[in-house]
Amino acid sequence: MGILVGIDGTGSAVTPGAGRDRDYDVAFANSFVRRICNSGGPHALYRRGPVALGGGLVDAIQAGLQHITTKRNSGVTGDVLLTGYSRGAAGVVSLASRLNDAHIPVRAIMLFDCVDRHMFIDAETIPGNVANVLHVVRDPASSSRESFGNDGLRYNPATTHYGLPNEQGRAYQFLCTHGGMGGCPWNATGHAPTDIINEGFGAGWWDGATTITYQQDAAVSAQVWQFVRPFLTTHGFIPQAARAGA
Repeated sequence: MGILVGIDGTGSAVTPGAGRDRDYDVAFANSFVRRICNSGGPHALYRRGPVALGGGLVDAIQAGLQHITTKRNSGVTGDVLLTGYSRGAAGVVSLASRLNDAHIPVRAIMLFDCVDRHMFIDAETIPGNVANVLHVVRDPASSSRESFGNDGLRYNPATTHYGLPNEQGRAYQFLCTHGGMGGCPWNATGHAPTDIINEGFGAGWWDGATTITYQQDAAVSAQVWQFVRPFLTTHGFIPQAARAGA
């Protein structure tokens, strides 16, 4: 297995602490980044994403850099692999840039709805040391997190294959919420499956209303996972045996 670093999304907490960690571990129990890291073998590192105001992301990036350099210095020869969701995805793009500065190649990055909402990192462009990228993003028609613009959409075609074979240079859109894109679809408890999800005041340009039902969010989130699994198995994020599993 390769040397894998995954940084997850933000969650709802404003400040770090034990309470935040407990809630986070419930909300992100089945997130895509966590699933990948749990299947990533002995050289995988999983990091929670930042708190709501962005604190902790730079620490996660630094931890990822240290993990990779320590593994390489100890003789681990596997490919470097990175994955992230939301601001955690921006974090692994930034990590790839630091690896580029250190002349360390990255075989592949898997990005789930990368958004750059942190003043101290730059995740606009995939650096040239990255060989392969797959990026899945929410469809703007979902009206989910409308103020969250996507990053990680630019790259150097001479060095990086962005997308899937024969479709280079494309991020793939799915009609679910930002949460669903990370494997954390909205919990329908207390709602009918056909109710429209409202992400709350401040989540969008207006009142936080999406166009997505709870039922749709769960179904399309599952479709995202099925879509990315061939890329994950091809590049060694998860073992080939996981191709047929959840």
